[in-house]
This record gives sequence, C-alpha cells and structure tokens, in this order.
Amino acid sequence: MHGKLPPLFTLQAFEAASRLGSFSRAAEELSLTPGAISRQIRQLEDWSGLTLFKRHGPKVSLTDDGTALLTRLAGPLSALHQAIYPPADTTQKTLHIATLASIAKEWLLPRLGSFSSANPHIRLIIDTDYALVRAAPRVAMVAIRHGSRQSTDQICETLFTDRLMALTSPELKAKLGTDPTSWPASAMLQHLSLDPAAWLASADMPEDFTLQGQAFNDADVLLEAAQLGQGIALGRLSIAWRRLQAGSLVLACDTICPTPRDNLLILREDSASLPEVHAFTTWLREQAGAWQLEVDAFDKYQRKNKDIGPSGN
Repeated sequence: MHGKLPPLFTLQAFEAASRLGSFSRAAEELSLTPGAISRQIRQLEDWSGLTLFKRHGPKVSLTDDGTALLTRLAGPLSALHQAIYPPADTTQKTLHIATLASIAKEWLLPRLGSFSSANPHIRLIIDTDYALVRAAPRVAMVAIRHGSRQSTDQICETLFTDRLMALTSPELKAKLGTDPTSWPASAMLQHLSLDPAAWLASADMPEDFTLQGQAFNDADVLLEAAQLGQGIALGRLSIAWRRLQAGSLVLACDTICPTPRDNLLILREDSASLPEVHAFTTWLREQAGAWQLEVDAFDKYQRKNKDIGPSGN
C-alpha cells in the first residue's frame, strides 16, 4: 500500500484522457501539451504499477485496470468538482460588492432596492473597506471605486464622471461669504486622499494656499462635518447630492470642476459572465447612465445660473 496519494493533476489528466479518448484532446482541455499529458499518465502508471491505456495511434482506450481505476475515481472526482464549482442550478446566488462606505451610503443604497426586487434570488454582501481586495478566481464579486483607471488584468470601466465643489452649511456660508480667496485656510476641511489642486486652480486661489482645517479619511463623514457648520468641504456631487437636495448643504461658491478621478466598475474577466455578476453589472450600468444624465443637467443648470448672475430672474 502506498503511504500517500498521487498528485491531483495526474488524476485530472487521467480522467480527461479517459473521457475524451485522446491525449491531444485532453491536453487542449487542460491547456497543456500532449507530451505533458503523456508524462502525467506515465507518472500515474509508475505510481500505481498498472498499465492504464492502450495506444491506438492518436487515440487511446482504457485497459481493464484503467477502467477499474476510473470507476473508483468517479465519485471522489465528482465530489471535488462540485465542492469547487457548486451546481449551476442552485437557486440562491451570492454576490459580493466591494466599495467605499460613502459610495454605498449615498449613491448605491438609494438605488439598490430596484435590483433586489428584480433579482430576489441574488443575495448581496456589501463590504465597505478602503483596502483594494483582489477577488479570487470565479468568485461572484464586483468592486465600485472612486479612482484612476490603471493597466490591469481585470475589467475596469468608468461608470460615471463626477464634479468637485465647495460645500458648507447655509449658516457658515452666510458668515464667510462666497469669495474663496477670503476664506481662512483653517475653515477648509480636508479629505486625506483627495488632491484639491484642480478645484483650487479653478477657484483662482493663491498657489501657496493649503487646506488646514479638520481632516477626514471618509468623504461622507467629511460632508457631515460641513453640514454641522464645522468648515467648508470639497466634496463630490454624487456623495453630496441628497444633502444638496434637502438643503442641509449648500454650494459655498459657484466654482465647480470635474473630479480628477472617476467612479469605476472593476471585476475579474473570469467571473464577468457569471449570471449574478452579469445581472448586477447590467443593472449598475443602467443606473450609472441615468445618473450621468442628472450630472449633465446639473452642469447645465449651474452654467445657466452663473450666466444670469445674482441680479437675474
């Protein structure tokens, strides 16, 4: 009796060659060369002390010993396959969504009810974390991030662009006025991962001006501080939208510029075709397209009111 099992890959090569009746076809299925399959089979024959195949030119057939081994392996190999790849007809699916808390709370959750209503068989797990976690192969997972597109072996696409603006409470706006060059640096709240250069340049701020107010690592908490009158925050339209509509936040001035980074959808190519991933990404792109129209309408409204000026109707 042997004290240890043969390498799993030799058993995979044996099963494929047995099923397909050809080392070449087994090699194609397993992304190997026929020579590599032949070596795996020879290794298994050496390990077992059995001749497993009869060679008929390019075709092969099992010997009696090979047939007996395949019969013994059928159950364990099938169980292993099902453990790694659950049956496709499983009714309940699980989809992991990795994103930031600010995106989840202010942009995703207000829309998510329509997806869940249309797809009650898909259970969503929303993981809000700043760390970029690489999904495992064939795992139903997508990521929604605010960042820059980079060269990657994953699918990365822009969902929608965003706008950067100065936001504060109505009371603090009345106190500080609408001229950014008159605002004290200590009143400018900071987002630790936001580069304010684009907005500062658009607002014609002095080149040596720096934000020196309270600092935060979460965009939603930053806006909460601004809403409480603790300063002026540079925030994204997608995160500030509901507060702007409610009037709890207002534009501190009329300077608005595109964000240097976009809102991105990221997923692995090998999981993009999974039914639950396909259903969610199709829905997500539709929601992003509708939101982009709102962003464009916001731009048009702001340009119109800026052109009219404070004395216009």
